Amino acid sequence: MKRIVLIGAAVVAIVGIIVGVRYFDIGVSKETKRDRYVAKAREYVAAHKPNEAVIEFRNALKFDPNSAEIHHELGLALLARSDYPTALSEFNRATDLKPGYIPPHYQAGVLYVLAGDRTKAVSELEQIRKQNKDAPEAHMLAARIAIVDKDPETAIRELHEVIARDPNQAQIYADIAQVQASKGDYKAAEASFRKALEINPKLTNARIAIAQLYAFSGDPEKSDKELIAAATADPENEDLLTALATLYGGNRVRPDIEQIYLDVLKKNPDSLMAKKHLANIYLSRNDYTRATQYVDAILKAQPADIHGTLFRGRIELAKGDYAKAVEDLSALTRSSPRFAGGFYFLGLAQLRTNRTAEAKQSFSKATELNPNWVYPRLEVAKLHLARNDFELALEEAQKILRIQPKNPTANRITAIVYFAKGKTDQALTLFKQGLEANPQDPNSHLDLATIYVKQKKYAQAIDEYEAVVKLDPDRVDAVIAIARIMLMQNNPKGARERLEAHLTKTKNQAPIYQTLGMLSWGAKDYPKAISQFEKALEINPKLHSAYFLIGAAYAAQQKFDAAIERYEKVVAKNSNDVPARMMLGVLYDNKKQPDKANEQYQTILNIDKNFYPAANNLAWNYAEHGGNLDIALGLAQKAVETSNDPEIADTLGWILYKKGIYARALELFRENNEKTRSSNPVLLYHLGLAAYKEGDRTLARDSLTKALALNQSFPGAEDAKKVLAEVKPPPGK
Repeated sequence: MKRIVLIGAAVVAIVGIIVGVRYFDIGVSKETKRDRYVAKAREYVAAHKPNEAVIEFRNALKFDPNSAEIHHELGLALLARSDYPTALSEFNRATDLKPGYIPPHYQAGVLYVLAGDRTKAVSELEQIRKQNKDAPEAHMLAARIAIVDKDPETAIRELHEVIARDPNQAQIYADIAQVQASKGDYKAAEASFRKALEINPKLTNARIAIAQLYAFSGDPEKSDKELIAAATADPENEDLLTALATLYGGNRVRPDIEQIYLDVLKKNPDSLMAKKHLANIYLSRNDYTRATQYVDAILKAQPADIHGTLFRGRIELAKGDYAKAVEDLSALTRSSPRFAGGFYFLGLAQLRTNRTAEAKQSFSKATELNPNWVYPRLEVAKLHLARNDFELALEEAQKILRIQPKNPTANRITAIVYFAKGKTDQALTLFKQGLEANPQDPNSHLDLATIYVKQKKYAQAIDEYEAVVKLDPDRVDAVIAIARIMLMQNNPKGARERLEAHLTKTKNQAPIYQTLGMLSWGAKDYPKAISQFEKALEINPKLHSAYFLIGAAYAAQQKFDAAIERYEKVVAKNSNDVPARMMLGVLYDNKKQPDKANEQYQTILNIDKNFYPAANNLAWNYAEHGGNLDIALGLAQKAVETSNDPEIADTLGWILYKKGIYARALELFRENNEKTRSSNPVLLYHLGLAAYKEGDRTLARDSLTKALALNQSFPGAEDAKKVLAEVKPPPGK
């Protein structure tokens, strides 16, 4: 009985609450309801919660849809979450409702400047001047337009007009400093930023900018000091996150800054900004477990948060899930088209999936959005270098050096260009400077070794390669280079002993065993070569080339059946042994029995759908032996998403070629030959065929000529000769 009474009481209480709420809302005006939502929205703005602020401003507009002021404030909240198109529509709505309202005209003008629409930006400036030609917004917008027009002096003059009317405008001094920095006048820029901080010590962005100036001028200690001061003064400042990422890529974040944000979380466990900083810090340290915890918390609180989405993409990128990273980061750049970080990391993901042309576009967009960010510029320079576009690589490197005169990577690219152009002495000077600046950098020693090999100073080259190995035992490319020099000096025994000695010093043993196998092959000791190749596969089952080397070793002995019998026994004991099945597939391919090979490849993919060597071979066989090209295309795309191997990408290109998609095939073949420095006759042959189909007779002729010069009997050589005969210029031309 008591239980019934209690339930009844509870129901009455709930009903009373509902009635009470409704009662207190009775008679409340629309204006009051509007003001409540506006007040709540402004609280969210102050707390750096733009998503919640947007919701409350929209609620307010339900009660006053014709309020220009609320539309303007909603636009500002949308700006805070980087939703520029929607923000612009709100500013335009505000000016439609109240044409003389200057603030939304100014904000719309700024967005038009950012979008590169100078005509509309000037139109907004004219509207402001009609109301008040001396309005601060008029001078500020005129300054922005002058910057686009590459007229910094006019920009500074316009901003000084604002200062003349109100000398306590800290942000205007900061704006003047930005223009001065863009001119390379860092001393004047620092003075202007200091003036801004003198007026408003809490203007964190000015302190961040000073840190950037110190970083650009090569003084990282002072830069760190300013960043720590900025983080201490305003840990919730979003621009600080960008500054840390763009200046250092996250890899120099000091423990002081980490502790600041750990302390913030203790005081405010809901601080998204603290979680973002900590996620960025742990990502930079490859601590993906802790990074993921914070990223999950960010996205749980705000599923569309741009930094949370970016961090998730970076984790996917680091873990090798390149296709998912491309998907997430592409969606991010579509929703936030002014977010430079999204484009930069999208470019990295596209590189991993052999989409070089798309990656270059992404990096270029990142530099357009943030011209002083060196990391995307470095990637563009590297891409130019990979294509042997030395002038473009040098031009990009020089742009970086204007921003950061001591940038080691830009100086290295400059040296590599000099080396490629035959300016060996200039290259050597720069490489030595790089080594002096950072004697613990393995790449600096590797660069010097390359020069010494070119100069045939082999003893000095070996010394530099040994220095690389001492600094990083897993850089086995240096050990392999030493072995090659010994082979050039007719010392195969020394080469083998040097490789074997390093096996106990590195975790990266697979390439060494493969190189030892090739030495045994050269000595025609095929059983030993096979054993060494198998050891390489035992360590790294996805070492694509080792399977073919084993197959070729059996072919050299004409022992296909014995080999097949051997691997069949392995599979009989363990049906899920992927390497053994892969070897069976390769051996059946060598015996020209593609159907039997395909059975093995398909079985492998049933065991491990991401085993790209099997996906690649199955796709190739479908393309070459009358299989379904659409299925082949899907398999090849999956393989490319998992591997950065040019031969894997070549399979995709060949299938596209077979399907008549010549332009995309040509792009892939061109990228592959850039990666291999045009050293593979089959890849050159494919490039020549695609160029021929696309009407580029010069590229077709050059590629096919190079292919045949390398090898007169590669698969497809006869076809190459026929096409070459068609594209050769007439005699006397």
